[in-house]
Amino acid sequence: MRDARVRVRRERPTALAWSIALAVTMLAVYAATCSSAMPTASELAASAPRVTREARLDALEGWCVALGTWEDAARARVEAAGLTAQGAAGRVYPGEGGYRVLGAMYDTERQARRVADRLTGDGLQAGVVPLTAEAVTLRITAPEAQIELIEAADKLLREQAGRLCDMAGQVDKGQLRPDAAKTLCALTATEAGSLAERLRIVSGGAGDGLCAALTERLAALADQLAAVSDTAQTAPANIAGMLRAAQIDDVIGLVEMREEMLKTG
Repeated sequence: MRDARVRVRRERPTALAWSIALAVTMLAVYAATCSSAMPTASELAASAPRVTREARLDALEGWCVALGTWEDAARARVEAAGLTAQGAAGRVYPGEGGYRVLGAMYDTERQARRVADRLTGDGLQAGVVPLTAEAVTLRITAPEAQIELIEAADKLLREQAGRLCDMAGQVDKGQLRPDAAKTLCALTATEAGSLAERLRIVSGGAGDGLCAALTERLAALADQLAAVSDTAQTAPANIAGMLRAAQIDDVIGLVEMREEMLKTG
C-alpha cells in the first residue's frame, strides 16, 4: 500500500484564523515552558522504566520553483539576495548542473510547474526541484517520555513547513501584518528551543543519533525564526521571503536527516 505523504503546505487560513492561531500558539508556548507540561528530568533519564514500540516519521513531499542555476556558488548567492527582497526565499541549493536559487515551495508538482512555466514565459530560466523523503518507521527502546519527545519534535518540524508557507502567503496578501508574523515566529522559536533543550537531556549532548539530529534541526529552526522576529525589516516582501527561506531550510534539513537515517538504518 502506498505511503501517505505529508504535504508541506496546508489549507490557507483566514485572517481571523491567524488571530486564533496566535492565541493558541501563546498557550502552547506557555505549556512548553511550564515544567508540568513537559517530561521531567527524571522521566527523561536513562534510569526511567523503558518500553519498546514503533515510532513512525511520515513521508514528506514538497516542490520548489528554482529561479535560475549558476555554476558559481558566490554568484548564486548574489542573485539570491536580490530575490529575497522581492518575496522569494532566495535559498541557494546545490544540485546537478550547478547552484540553483529556490524561490518558493508548493505542495504539488503541478502547482510548482505551473508557476515555473509562467516565470519562464516572463523570461526567467525557472525550473522545479523536488524535495521528498520516504516515511521511516523506527523501533525504539527507551523511556516512554523520550519516545513521546522524539515524536513531538518530528511533528513540530513537519507542521512548521506548512505553517511558514501559509504565513508567507498571508503576508503577501496583506492578511497577516509583518509585526504579527514576527510575533508568531518568536513564539514558535521559543517552543522549538524548549523541545531542543529537552532532547539535549535525552541525548547527553551527542550520544543518541536520532535525538542529536532532531536537536540540531530544532535549534536551526529556532535560530531562523528568531532571526525573522528580530529583523529590522518591515516590508511585507522581505518578511515573506524570510518565511519562505525558513520553510525551505526546514524541509531540506528534514529530508537530509531522513536520508541519513535510511543509510544507517
